[in-house]
Amino acid sequence: MKLNTKILLLITLVFVASVGIAVAEDATVSPYTFTIPDGYTVATATDTTCAMQKDANNAISFATEVSDDIESSKQTLIDQGQTLIDEQEITYNDMSITLQAFSADKDGTTLYSYNYIMLSESGNFVVTVVTDNADFNSDLNTASAEDNPAVTIFDTIQVN
Repeated sequence: MKLNTKILLLITLVFVASVGIAVAEDATVSPYTFTIPDGYTVATATDTTCAMQKDANNAISFATEVSDDIESSKQTLIDQGQTLIDEQEITYNDMSITLQAFSADKDGTTLYSYNYIMLSESGNFVVTVVTDNADFNSDLNTASAEDNPAVTIFDTIQVN
C-alpha cells in the first residue's frame, strides 16, 4: 500500500509541475510590465523595447520613449513606403489609444502593421502588431486575445 501511495504522490507532483510550466511569461519595458501573448516568444529586449515573434509573418513590438508627435511618426512610415489603411481613436480599458494601420509588400507578401499608440503620463508607448492576416481584427473592444495579441498586452499592462 505504501508503494501505491508513493506512486500516486509522484504522479501528482509531475502533474503539478507540468501545470506550472504553462504559466504566462511577463516582460518589463520600463516603466511597464505586461504578459507576453500566447504563442509568442521574446526575440529581443532592451530597456525601451521588447520584440516578440510567433512565426515569420506574425510579430509584436512594444516600445517606450515614443514621440507624442503622432502625425510626424505616421508620415515617416508613409515615406518608407507603407500605405495608411486606417486611423482612429479608440478607448479600451479606460485608455485612449490611437490606432494607425498600415500595409506594405515585403518579398511578395502583404504585411499589415497595427500601431496602438498610447500617450501617458507614465511614458508614451506603442504596441505594434505585424501580421499577414488580411482579416485581422484590430478592434480591441471586439477582438479576443486569440484574434489580436495586443488585447493580452493591454489587459495586463501595469506601471511599475
